[in-house]
Formats: sequence, C-alpha cells, structure tokens
Amino acid sequence: MPTDYKIYSIKDFIRMKGSGKLDYDESVKIIQRLAEAASFHKDHNILIDLRETDVEWATMNDLLKLTLEFTRLKIDFKNRLANLIPDNERRIAIAAQFKACLDIRGFEYEVFTDYEEAIEWLSETKDI
Repeated sequence: MPTDYKIYSIKDFIRMKGSGKLDYDESVKIIQRLAEAASFHKDHNILIDLRETDVEWATMNDLLKLTLEFTRLKIDFKNRLANLIPDNERRIAIAAQFKACLDIRGFEYEVFTDYEEAIEWLSETKDI
C-alpha cells in the first residue's frame, strides 16, 4: 500500500464565512471588509468561505464591477485568495468567470469546493 506524506507549513490566513442569499451589494461589503482586515494583516492569505450562500444575480457585468472593486482595493490584497463555493455547476461556472476577471487584474485567486484542497493551496507543502 503506497503512502504519501506531506509537511504542511500553514501560513496565517483570514477566514470570512458567509451564509444565506448573497446579492451584489452584500458582495461589495464583503470585499470592503476583507480589504480592511487585510490592511491590518498584510502577510496573511485569505479564505472566503461561501459554501452556505446562494447567488442568483451574477451577470458578467456584475462580476466585472466586483473585479473593479477588488482592483480599487488591491493594495490590501497582496497574497493568495481562496474561495470556497458550493459544488454545483452554476456556481462553478460563475466562479470560473470571476476567476478569469481577477486573473487578468493580477490577483492570485483560486476557487475550491473542498476545504482541505483550499487549505493545501493556502499552505506551503513539502513531500517527504
């Protein structure tokens, strides 16, 4: 039986968890609160846990406006941003579009449906 061992060096991170319906205005508030927290902890990665949220409003125009909000506050987002979302096709499609927008603007942003995968990406690992 092959065994795989890794050493995790978990970097400090800020975790924001949301629940319920998520509209555009609430999304802007989340970005602003994250920017405020990030400004006090500039060396921390960020985990945005939205697995318990529902999004019905996301158009490409909305995603572009949210990207501009992130860009406006980019000085406070220098490290990795991991976003945990529900594992359903619609949310994954929305997240992929948002990721493309943030990638273009130079953010280190990834989307996950699994908590452990997100933590692994936010951490530094070494195989042993």
